[in-house]
Amino acid sequence: MQIVTIREAKARLNALVEAALRGEEVVLMRGSEHVAAIVPVSADDLELSPRLSDPQAERLWQQIAAERADGASLVFETADKAVEHLSSERARPRRRSESSSRKTSRPRRR
Repeated sequence: MQIVTIREAKARLNALVEAALRGEEVVLMRGSEHVAAIVPVSADDLELSPRLSDPQAERLWQQIAAERADGASLVFETADKAVEHLSSERARPRRRSESSSRKTSRPRRR
């Protein structure tokens, strides 16, 4: 087991990460207190949930309200499928800047 101060860990971070990957315990200390550990992590250890942006969440709530009013609703098997649906072109409203920045060609009057 390696026990290092945070200052030392900053200077030797790559070596400490390599040690953790080899199975060695690396503990960080602040003063005389143990505060953290460097441990290896695999993809199986992490459970990353998909996240909705605020505009996506707003569209989702609006769509749910509209579907409830119509008596129909969409059901997604996973959160990933819901995010995919909300990210699709048909679910995206046109941005105000896109519609206002388009210039129409009009003949000039002289």
